[in-house]
Amino acid sequence: MKTKLFLSLLCCALSLTVCAQDDYDYDYDEEYEDTVKFSFGINFGAYFSSHETAEIYSGRPYITPFNIPFVFSQPFNEQVFRDYFRFAYQIEEYPLETRYRTASEIGGHIEYNLNDAVDLYLDVNITQLKFEQFFTVAIFDPNNGINGPTFEQVPLFGEENRFHLNLGAQFSMYHDEYSNFYFSVFGSLNNTQMRRNYFVINNQEYEIFHVAEDRPNQRLGGIGYGGGAGLGFKYKIMDHLTTDFYYNMSYVQINLSENFQPFGFNHGLGIRIIWH
Repeated sequence: MKTKLFLSLLCCALSLTVCAQDDYDYDYDEEYEDTVKFSFGINFGAYFSSHETAEIYSGRPYITPFNIPFVFSQPFNEQVFRDYFRFAYQIEEYPLETRYRTASEIGGHIEYNLNDAVDLYLDVNITQLKFEQFFTVAIFDPNNGINGPTFEQVPLFGEENRFHLNLGAQFSMYHDEYSNFYFSVFGSLNNTQMRRNYFVINNQEYEIFHVAEDRPNQRLGGIGYGGGAGLGFKYKIMDHLTTDFYYNMSYVQINLSENFQPFGFNHGLGIRIIWH
């Protein structure tokens, strides 16, 4: 009788121990999952800049005193241009459309999971913008066989670097085990720097100089600010790897000089690879 009682108590103890061990393992896994709050990623995307700031590369007289007519009028250039055009000439038209080319952007992403519905995030992206347009020169060639001057389009270029920092939150609109559709809001800072502005005639580059009144020895550029909103779709492809397709629209100031700090709408479209 005592033996049967002892065996019964031993079985109960073993059962409780196994159950307790199972509960402990489950709680440990849950606790581990809860501690995975931070995620890190890489951004790859396309950047569509506002055209408001592209006007600075147009070479128009009101933009900079060292404009296209100024470059043409320099004594060391006048003879070169006379030899090239061969006849009397004048600047007839500046670029009709001042716009940047679509640029690529790349950067880093840090994300903090606040709860199932909200993620806080920080994006840092780098973009190199290019401006490519034409201005028109009228050439008064009496032998051209037409009633009026001959026109030649001269390639005009601009190059610009931008650094973007976006700090915001993502709010889930639909969430399941593998996917998350969300919208985001963010504040934005940018650091912009003009690299070059020039035109090309007969394979020779001619610089258009821009000088800031408050920083005469430095390139144009400065800090701007703004904010924006976006949409995104995350899909979990592995236990610790997620893809994030996103679209952002921002309204930000681009600060190139004390007198040139326009606001404009910018758009970004891309993909993130996130490790968590």
